[in-house]
Amino acid sequence: MAEKKIILIFGKRGTGKSYLANKLIERERRLLIYDTLGEYTDGVVFDAEYAERFKEFWKHVYRRNFRLIYRPLVPVDEIDEIAELVFLLGNMTFLIEEIDCYCTSYAISDSLAHIVQRGRHKDITLIGVTQRPFGIHRLLTSQAKEIYIFGTNEPRDREYLKLLLGTEIEAKLDQLEQYQYIRWQDSKKELEIGKA
Repeated sequence: MAEKKIILIFGKRGTGKSYLANKLIERERRLLIYDTLGEYTDGVVFDAEYAERFKEFWKHVYRRNFRLIYRPLVPVDEIDEIAELVFLLGNMTFLIEEIDCYCTSYAISDSLAHIVQRGRHKDITLIGVTQRPFGIHRLLTSQAKEIYIFGTNEPRDREYLKLLLGTEIEAKLDQLEQYQYIRWQDSKKELEIGKA
C-alpha cells in the first residue's frame, strides 16, 4: 500500500471479510493487528495476559519491520493504549477487527480519532473490519478512501449504504454471490464487484 489511507471492510459473518483483509496486508512490512476474534496468525501473537511482554517486544522492534498481532482480553478497555502507540510511532498499517465496538455512531476515542484525522501525515494506514456499517462513527466513513462491502441483508445497513454510496448499491448488493464484494474508491466514485 503506497498511499496511506483509511480502508473499511463491511459484511456479515462468513462472507470473506477477514480473507480480504489478509490479502490487503500480506505485503505490509510494518503491521499491527488488533485481533479481537483470534483470526490472524501471520505474525508474532500476543494475548492480553502478556500485555507487558508485548510492550517490551514493541520497544525492541518499533524501528524495524514487524508483524504483530495483539489479542485483547477486554478489547474496549485496551484499544486506546494500543491506538496511542500506533499514532506515536507512525509509519505502519493498523488493522482493527470489529471496529464498530470502539467507535460507535455516537463516540470515538481521542486515540482513534487522531489516527483517522491525522494518521495520513504520520504514514499510518488504518483498516477497519466490521459486520455493521450502520453502527460506526461517521468520522471513519467520511475519511475512508476505499470501502469493501460484502453481502448484508440487514435493512438499516442497506439503507445506510444507500445514503453513503448512492442508491445503485442496492441492486449491486442483490447481485453479490458468495465471497463477492462491492468496492468503492473515493478517487473513482463508482462501484465495482470483485471476489475475495
